[in-house]
Amino acid sequence: MAQTKGYLPCFSRYSKKDFPIDDIYSQQCYIDKLKNLLSALVTTVSPFDLSRQHGIGKEIQPIRPDSKEGQRLIAKFAFEYQLYRIDYGDTPFRIIFGLSNIERYAYIFAVDTKHQTYKK
Repeated sequence: MAQTKGYLPCFSRYSKKDFPIDDIYSQQCYIDKLKNLLSALVTTVSPFDLSRQHGIGKEIQPIRPDSKEGQRLIAKFAFEYQLYRIDYGDTPFRIIFGLSNIERYAYIFAVDTKHQTYKK
């Protein structure tokens, strides 16, 4: 039997109102970053392997309710599993996603091109 591996990218819960899709297409580097993430999700078992094995982002962090930002994002997206944030270093670009091990979906909630997901 084949080993369960990877996640199917899903945009059904994407926040289009707050993070317009046109913003993703405003720069080629944004398109490339999202394309690389979607490709890597299909074969990645751990969200942290996205960075370690596939070079996705500078840092991937679980979003926790121990900060105002974390509490706000958890409340906004109301995801029943762990949310993650991909930071790309000294840029405003971030991606918020969550993984469901039951459904094997990687829900993409936001592709933030303007650093809107970070507020003190």
